[in-house]
Amino acid sequence: MLKRYLSKQTKSTQRISLVLVVLIVAGIGTYLLLNSHAATPYASITATSGTLSGGAAAKQSCTGASDGSCVMFGTTNTNTPPGDQPSPPELFDSSDGSTPYLTQAIPTNPKLDPNSATLVSTISNNIGVNTGPDWLVPIYNTNNSDPSYTPTLTNASAWGCSVGGSMHIPNFATREGPDASQGGDAWLATVNTDTNTVDAIWQASKSSGTWNGTCGGSYPLHGNGFQVGEAHPNEVIGVGTGAGAQIGAGMILYSELESGSINHALYTAAVDTCSTYRAPAHSSDGSGSGNSCWPEGARIQLNPSFNCNGLGGSAVETMICHTLETYGIYVLDSGGSGSPTIFPTIGDDMTDPGRSPWQTPGNPSRGSTNCTPISATCGVLAHFGVTPGNSSFPQIPTSQLRVLNSWNGQ
Repeated sequence: MLKRYLSKQTKSTQRISLVLVVLIVAGIGTYLLLNSHAATPYASITATSGTLSGGAAAKQSCTGASDGSCVMFGTTNTNTPPGDQPSPPELFDSSDGSTPYLTQAIPTNPKLDPNSATLVSTISNNIGVNTGPDWLVPIYNTNNSDPSYTPTLTNASAWGCSVGGSMHIPNFATREGPDASQGGDAWLATVNTDTNTVDAIWQASKSSGTWNGTCGGSYPLHGNGFQVGEAHPNEVIGVGTGAGAQIGAGMILYSELESGSINHALYTAAVDTCSTYRAPAHSSDGSGSGNSCWPEGARIQLNPSFNCNGLGGSAVETMICHTLETYGIYVLDSGGSGSPTIFPTIGDDMTDPGRSPWQTPGNPSRGSTNCTPISATCGVLAHFGVTPGNSSFPQIPTSQLRVLNSWNGQ
């Protein structure tokens, strides 16, 4: 009897001991899992030499990573464009009281430039959007927790280039292609939400862990993007484009393609630009003269009597059409493919597994037109209906363009 009792107690003790061992092991495993940040389907993207693979989707904000940025595994990016692109109200919205060159709509019946018809007659290209991947400027949200660099700008003394000392650049940043050795601008720009500045390096390169370039500048984030008409002109440091605008002013954001509206004037460049300029331009890098060259700072409008809703083109084409009627285009640099009718979007598609910091931005035009969802095989621009390799919008008549006498049509 006692033997059977002791036997039963031994078996019960064994069962209890086994349960305790299981609980202890489970507790230790849970602690290690949580503290290694493996309990959530994220991976830190601070390892900049890696590429997205194995089901990894777009970078996003999260907790647990040293820089607050992670790659999401086990999910697919849908219609939401990648992060690190400033939303439309955040980029040169003139909310600090600056003259709203970009965001003020063109008035009804504006006064036209006496040379308007001659200038429009020189236009030989269709209106369109640059599809990239080259000549699309990468611009990233950043803050003071990102690495700080004090770039050496080789033309600092000759041109007055400066970013105000240092600027913060994320580890995953790339510069625009092609590089300077191939004749490219190689811009890199950041939107610092701690300092409220837009900082940029022209002909940027990275060597031995340090960013440098040929020129650069720093502009107030909530200013107007120019060196004139600023509420706080002393906050504009260094140099921007040929017209004195900060790079990014007037460019199309991915978030604007998603929202279906662009609420500012667009940026463009022309090959034949004049040595003269007008507001909002602060300068000109052109050398032309006569009636056929384009003054930097010139604002071009699509005649609002044209019916954009009856285009019959893509949604992007209709959106661009309405933008040209309401806000128009500014000629802000020399270069491009000829006539001032091609508009760049902000570059670097973060969902492209082929992107490679610091030299190779993501290609937003990979995949077929209107592909979905945005993924490793479907770029942001292709998803929103921009035809890869063919940005032309022939339904928008260039003959209906006109040049304003001044930025506000007076």
